[in-house]
Amino acid sequence: MVIVSHAMGTSSSRVRAPAGAATAAPALRVDVSKLSTILWVATSVILGLGILREFVVQSIGTGTMLKDLRHFALDAEHSLPVWYEATLMAAAAGLLAVSAALSHRHDPRNRLCWALLAAIFVLMSIDEAAAFHEVVMAPLRDAFHLTGLLHFSWVVVAAPLLVLLAIFYLPFLFRLPRRTAVRFATAGTVFVAGAFGLEFVGGYYVSIGGFEHPLYKIAAVSEECLETVGMTLFVTALLDHLVETSPSLQIALRR
Repeated sequence: MVIVSHAMGTSSSRVRAPAGAATAAPALRVDVSKLSTILWVATSVILGLGILREFVVQSIGTGTMLKDLRHFALDAEHSLPVWYEATLMAAAAGLLAVSAALSHRHDPRNRLCWALLAAIFVLMSIDEAAAFHEVVMAPLRDAFHLTGLLHFSWVVVAAPLLVLLAIFYLPFLFRLPRRTAVRFATAGTVFVAGAFGLEFVGGYYVSIGGFEHPLYKIAAVSEECLETVGMTLFVTALLDHLVETSPSLQIALRR
């Protein structure tokens, strides 16, 4: 058996080897403050490159050896920003799963909520990387003649689900420590403002001027920025919550 200690606070005691073991078990210590700083730096770099790409393409066009710098585009599939956001969602799912596993000791009423959130973020990560939601847009748009604000018709399906989830999770938020609840609510508001709010705005400008409409481009870039910032806020809030509830977390690895 190997015991790995995650010292998630500012200090931790040395991990002692199990009885009869010849040497102490290896210890992995995580400084959450530094990890959060790294995440914010990475978010700033990813978004900065995406915004810079828009200015470069507008300035020099796509006829140079740089082409359209698609891999840095915020509003493009299979790009660096999409990979980063999907990774943040997967990280959130992992941290939520850890919170669910630990909650039976100090937060049993919220165990189901943590586990369900973990599953939701796994699905969100998969969808962000594979863009499954794009499959339903054309059929919905054609079937119901959706245009204008509803041009990106997947919101018609997602919006009711979002409202139901918000209602379901309100008691969960009230049961959390105030600091954690405020940070979760802030992260969710920022993410939803981008993913849903600006999706309506972008759909409107696409319907009247196409994907090259300058106001659509502004809306699309702003949308992706809000989504990524919201996810970074959520992951760092989860890390902070784990520090508060489980400052010295031990993981035992067995064959």
